[in-house]
Amino acid sequence: MARSSPRSAACTPADSRNRLRQAEAFLRAATAVLDSNDTLDAAGVAAALAVLAGIAASDAACCARLGHRARGQDHREVRRLLTTVHPGGVEMMKHLDALLAAKDDAHYGANVMIAAKATALVGRAARLVALSRAVCAT
Repeated sequence: MARSSPRSAACTPADSRNRLRQAEAFLRAATAVLDSNDTLDAAGVAAALAVLAGIAASDAACCARLGHRARGQDHREVRRLLTTVHPGGVEMMKHLDALLAAKDDAHYGANVMIAAKATALVGRAARLVALSRAVCAT
């Protein structure tokens, strides 16, 4: 097993599969909420779930390839780890960057998230989950 640092935690192939399942569940929920569009808050909830899907997918890929994942609030560590995941780590990092840039607004923001932005975030999460699924399968 790869060694972990204070900013990372060791993980197993089982952890990778679990985080990938969580990522897929967050993504399904984000899509369902976005599609329901029954309240003004639907876009914000979908965006928040998309961010969670992206984080879980990143963890899954890092666990599968590296044997450890980022831990804590500092997102620089997950960015550093994702760049070392092959194949697709740099592309995954770009999608995660877009999701993390929206995290504060999606999770804590007082402003209403617009549907177009939420749709774009759910799309980014979907691409990140697909890339992670490919990494975890090989």
